[in-house]
Amino acid sequence: MKTLFLSGIFVLFAISPGMANSSLELELLSPKEPVTLSRADLVKRGLGAKGPVAGITLRYRITNSGKQAVEIRHGGDESTHSLSIQGPGAINIPYRGPMTLEYRVGEKVTIGPGERKEFEIKGLAYGARNMSRWRITKAGDYKVTLKFSSRLEKERITLTSNSAQFSVVIK
Repeated sequence: MKTLFLSGIFVLFAISPGMANSSLELELLSPKEPVTLSRADLVKRGLGAKGPVAGITLRYRITNSGKQAVEIRHGGDESTHSLSIQGPGAINIPYRGPMTLEYRVGEKVTIGPGERKEFEIKGLAYGARNMSRWRITKAGDYKVTLKFSSRLEKERITLTSNSAQFSVVIK
């Protein structure tokens, strides 16, 4: 009887709300063609670099492999994504300035069982309100991974993607 009771408690903890999110999978998609940037797109090293790299758009897909629909938030202050880029000219420029205090509500996105939704990251922008960014300063091959965090009902989920690769050519 004692073993049955302890087994029941284990099952309750194993099926905690955090376990419900295991049905979501994050996949970062590699660009099919090399990204062509002009010399004007390149910036010098340092925090003085302005704006995103307009010529680079990454796509990612969230798949629900579970048996129930899942509602996540996308955009606003309810979700965020972070990028990690490795390559010969990748420079991370985190935003360290002021931010307005209003709370921005994200879009509700429902992903049904077996469904997948695709999203874009434009200009290698990431972080809170996409105010941080990566810059590319040299041609070459780059490896990128993505972490996506969102509110799922009353809890927060974080998904980590596969590594994807893209090439940059300077014209």
